[in-house]
Amino acid sequence: MARKIKFAATHFSIAFSMSYAANQNVALSALIGVAEPLAFAFGRSVVSEARNGLALAPAA
Repeated sequence: MARKIKFAATHFSIAFSMSYAANQNVALSALIGVAEPLAFAFGRSVVSEARNGLALAPAA
């Protein structure tokens, strides 16, 4: 759980600061900062589910 919180905090801070540097709008930057970790978590779960669903033959 601590790892997920660390990932979310890192993604929020990077997304917020890059967005604020680009548009100088705190409200929009905060919205982007919240949306980015959510999109990252959703995409990560989709990819991990797709990987787990694949039946791969063992390496020779």
